[in-house]
Amino acid sequence: MTELLQSTVKDRRKELILSTIHAISSDGISNVTLAKVASNSGLSPAIINFYFKTKKQLLLDTLVFLEQEWTSILQSRLEHAVSAEQRMLGYIHSCFDQRIFVMDKIAAWYAYWSANHAVKDYRDILVKSDQFDIQLIKKCVAELLDQSTSDKLDVEVLALGLQGLIDSLWRQALISSDSISRLDAIEMCERYLSQFMTFNDTSIESDLKNNEVSDLLPFWTYQDDEFFELEIERLFQPNWMLVGHVSEIPATGDYLTFQGFGERALVIKDKSGKVNAFHNICRHRGSTILTGEGRCRQSLSCPFHGWRYNFDGKLQFVPGQSGFSNIDPEKYSLKAVDLEIWYGFIFIRFVSGGPSVQELMQPIEHEIEHYRLNELQPYQEPTQYAFQNPESLPINWKIYHDIDNEGYHVPIGHPTLQQLYGLSYVDSYVKDIPVSKGRFNERIGNLWSVKHYRKLMPKFQHLPDDRQDLWLYIGLFPNLVLALYPEMVEIYMSIPCTPTRTEVIGKCYALPDERRGIEALRYLNRRINMITAGEDYFYMNAMQEGLKSSVFPKWTLSETAETGIRAYHHAIQARLPVARLENKPRPGTIAKLNDQLAANGNFEARH
Repeated sequence: MTELLQSTVKDRRKELILSTIHAISSDGISNVTLAKVASNSGLSPAIINFYFKTKKQLLLDTLVFLEQEWTSILQSRLEHAVSAEQRMLGYIHSCFDQRIFVMDKIAAWYAYWSANHAVKDYRDILVKSDQFDIQLIKKCVAELLDQSTSDKLDVEVLALGLQGLIDSLWRQALISSDSISRLDAIEMCERYLSQFMTFNDTSIESDLKNNEVSDLLPFWTYQDDEFFELEIERLFQPNWMLVGHVSEIPATGDYLTFQGFGERALVIKDKSGKVNAFHNICRHRGSTILTGEGRCRQSLSCPFHGWRYNFDGKLQFVPGQSGFSNIDPEKYSLKAVDLEIWYGFIFIRFVSGGPSVQELMQPIEHEIEHYRLNELQPYQEPTQYAFQNPESLPINWKIYHDIDNEGYHVPIGHPTLQQLYGLSYVDSYVKDIPVSKGRFNERIGNLWSVKHYRKLMPKFQHLPDDRQDLWLYIGLFPNLVLALYPEMVEIYMSIPCTPTRTEVIGKCYALPDERRGIEALRYLNRRINMITAGEDYFYMNAMQEGLKSSVFPKWTLSETAETGIRAYHHAIQARLPVARLENKPRPGTIAKLNDQLAANGNFEARH
């Protein structure tokens, strides 16, 4: 209980600190108030007082959090670096890490730097961090120059030049969030370094010489920062993410928001009834425009400086516009995000290209055609069985899906599910889409939730007989599961935050049904599923902790009951071929090696 309480306190403190970072980004340090932080986090100012006592302490702890996050990321990248080149590249990649190179945190860093002249505690932390960085750069540059044939290069000038370039790229990102990408920034820093050093771009053959090809994901892919960044860029940003259902935004100005992978989006219904999706980024200084979900009355208004936009994204009004030159409403309109509505569900995609949701899901449309998904309405879950939205788990995102993609653990790990449908549960694939089915056991069972759920189950006129007693799960790669029950529909989706932290978003929907007992039936469904989730969370945490052990076993999968894991791993490896390497590649090489392997097609490592 003590460990659980400590974990809860830690999570709550972090939630408040992240809300503070957002408040600093939106309003500046001097304008941050406990009320604004409380509003961002959905908590009361009294809770903030409980954890931090004073605004001064909250702001100081927030800076400490930012500095410790930076230090942790940098140390992780430098841990296995054996040369000055690798340390230098590790430092550059850390500066543009997905967790660091985001608008809110960049703005917060500069806000603290601006205030450090007045607050000694800020200055001590910032100067110490800055001195460590410049000494690291100088040391690496000095070692690299020792290998150079030129004797006219100045270590301090080159080191300060790199630091200045990184600062310039950060400022450029702060001025306009879409002006430069992480990869472009890293590539520019590498071009700077190439002026006085030669990169040791080891060939594929050398990197593979002592490596094995792995049929399943090797365990380094569950822990490595570089590989995690590759997953975000290649698996998540280019793929479709579910935001919600059209029934959640029935009227003009109704909106939903989405945040993940270093991106923010908003979905809103305009006056013509059209659903639009935009980057949730003000075109002035990059502030968040909307949070959560709700309704805008007349326009989208940025809370920072009051820039306003129509519901179709067009810039409508700029306060003090006479102080700006050449404000073109078209140029400064909100940036659109790919959007598709499939059976009422709203999907967005941050990187364009690739198949539509319709094309991806076409092979299983025969499975869902009877569920009237277009007509669903949001279902308000009983409070004790509702998802914290999002719910944070201290695990790698792939562990979440490794457990979800097999039913081998159901008989032992989930007594409730076993009693509900365990005798018939089966995992399968339709084309590349995972489909799992569990048909109710013939015997009703004696566990309270299962027994009453089965006894209350009526007949649903819109479903054929073979769907009346079926729990059906359908996946959309890489992170979404659609669960179809006779009486309701559930979606759950993982949002990777770091290699060891994942948020899970869950929502429930149902068709209107006023029959007596339906509400109790849905309550029992949620009770069964939350019992199951609690059991799975225990197994996930155990696996995550086990990864640290020197004797953690290699994959040993059932050839009949765990085929879903194998198929899922192969789907990731097909998109990220570097994940087929048994041994972790050298630091700073993973993305380039992956691109080379992808370009070369199939490859053979040492056997």
